[in-house]
Amino acid sequence: MRHVIFTGGGTGGHVYPGIAVWRTLPEHLQRRTVWVGSRNGMEREIVEHAGIPFFGVSSGKLRRYFDLENVVDLFRVIAGVFQAFRLLAALNAAVVFSKGGFVAVPVVLAARLKRVPVIIHESDGDPGLATRITARWADHICVAYSDMVELFPRRLRDRVVVTGNPVRSAFFGAAAGTGAGPGAPPATATGDGAVHRGAAHGVLPALGLTETTDPVILITGGSLGAQQLNEWVAAIVGELTREAVVIHQTGDHGAHMIPELTGQAVPGRYFGAATFTELFPAVLRRADLVVARAGAGTIWEIAVTGRPALLVPLSTAASRGDQIRNAQRYGAAGAAEVLDRPDADAELFLQRVRQLLHDSDRRAEMGAAALRWAGPNGAERLAAFIVALATEDEETQ
Repeated sequence: MRHVIFTGGGTGGHVYPGIAVWRTLPEHLQRRTVWVGSRNGMEREIVEHAGIPFFGVSSGKLRRYFDLENVVDLFRVIAGVFQAFRLLAALNAAVVFSKGGFVAVPVVLAARLKRVPVIIHESDGDPGLATRITARWADHICVAYSDMVELFPRRLRDRVVVTGNPVRSAFFGAAAGTGAGPGAPPATATGDGAVHRGAAHGVLPALGLTETTDPVILITGGSLGAQQLNEWVAAIVGELTREAVVIHQTGDHGAHMIPELTGQAVPGRYFGAATFTELFPAVLRRADLVVARAGAGTIWEIAVTGRPALLVPLSTAASRGDQIRNAQRYGAAGAAEVLDRPDADAELFLQRVRQLLHDSDRRAEMGAAALRWAGPNGAERLAAFIVALATEDEETQ
């Protein structure tokens, strides 16, 4: 049996959009899909939870600067290429779809060596290093924005296709407050800090919170969390929960803060968890204001739900600057406000949040702009490329 190979990892931003594409495939191709990720990466748990078989290979971090670890990681990447080559042969791979991240490099190179068709997708407004490397071996280079075409070498531009970004279908679901079905107990945080669906009549009761007409703020640093956001919340959670209900995704590294934050908050007005699983789309739809980093996947999830947002992008000291560019692009569309001042602190953060909480007209304008900006779901276009190549492969057998 010929298999469809998905690859990517390192952050949820490389994994969840890939799962959105997989769920858009015809059922017979879903059953023939496997995911190749890094052996010790966070993607294994997410992928297996979605029901996709997972295989791990060796991978190394790609750095733009000199570091002795580059030598070690080079050997890891080479080992990963051999492992991926054997795996693609054993699985009789028909097509490889890459969502990016360091692990994609050895898998895509192995596919090239085996002459397996490759589709890659870049979510950000400019290609990252892994995308720049794998683009030369790809049959289709899929990007989120039309102005990205010129960012690739001239010889590759005829392979670049604008698809937008894929978003899980759950984000296009029913209206806010309907993310949980009737009759089940409230959601709880598990031992690993993840929140799993405990269905109830609305999202807030599903989290053990009382339904309210007061504004609801979702603060999220993504699947890995955001130390800066967590520290700001810790400094102001008491004041903030006097004005709004706060739902806070801390990431794994911030999970230890949840009991203390709960104690500092107004009772019944704060819910914290390391990660949300299938309940997250409904939580997002319920929010009156979203505070988030500016990863590409996060922005598109906010956009398709029409939520107003305050974006706090990672600085260039902690990233290649892609989040700043993402935030500026989205903010210029009128869909969000951006807080990227180097002197920003908890006090300024609280001030900006309060301004938006007290300006319902501004929030409504941002929500409408977000929906206009999002456009169609890129998952369907990307799935169509996979189907076409997989079908072409079947016809030539």
